[in-house]
Amino acid sequence: MALALEFNLRSEPQLELARWLGSGGVDVPHALKLVGPIVEHDIIVFPGAMFDITTSGSVDSVRAVVHVAVGEDAETPIDLVAWTRKQPDRIFRCLGVAQAIGINQLFNPASYFAGRPLRVYRSALAWLAAGCDGVVPLDCTAIRNHLDFLPLELDDCRLAAESLTHGRALRVALAPLPARVRILVPRAEAA
Repeated sequence: MALALEFNLRSEPQLELARWLGSGGVDVPHALKLVGPIVEHDIIVFPGAMFDITTSGSVDSVRAVVHVAVGEDAETPIDLVAWTRKQPDRIFRCLGVAQAIGINQLFNPASYFAGRPLRVYRSALAWLAAGCDGVVPLDCTAIRNHLDFLPLELDDCRLAAESLTHGRALRVALAPLPARVRILVPRAEAA
C-alpha cells in the first residue's frame, strides 16, 4: 500500500488532482503536510463502506481520491480513506479502523478552547478545504462511545454541524448525547 500512495508533483495526474483540490478551496501544501499523500487510485468497493486498491481498469473499479487517516495521537497512520470527486461525502475505509477523519481533534481540549465548537463535516473534501480543522465521522457508533470518555476538563463540548439538516442527522446518529455534549447549527438556519 505504501508504494501506491507516493505523491509526485511531477506526474500530470498528481498535478491535475492538486489543481482540482485547489479549485475546491483546499490549501494543497497544508493538506499534504497534515494528511500525507493525497492520490487518485482505482479502488474496488465492498459492503460496509470498505474498499481495496486495485489495478487500473479492473472490472467494477472506481477512481477515487485516497489518503491516510491518523489515530488519536494525530501521527500514527491507522487506515486509508477513499472518496470520489462526484461524491466526497461517501467515504470508504480500507481497514475499517478509522472512526473519523481528524479523530484526534475530538479528544484535544484545544479544539474547544474559549468555547470554540469542534466543526463536524459530511465530506472529506469539506474537511480538507477547512484546513483539516474538525472531524468527519466514519463510524458514529464508535464516536458516540468516545463521547462518554472525553477529558474531564471538557465540561462543555460543542460540535458544530454544517447545517440544520446535518445537525439533526448527527443528533440521531450520536444519540443519546452525554449531557455535556451539544450540537450547534448555523444561526441563520436555527431560527
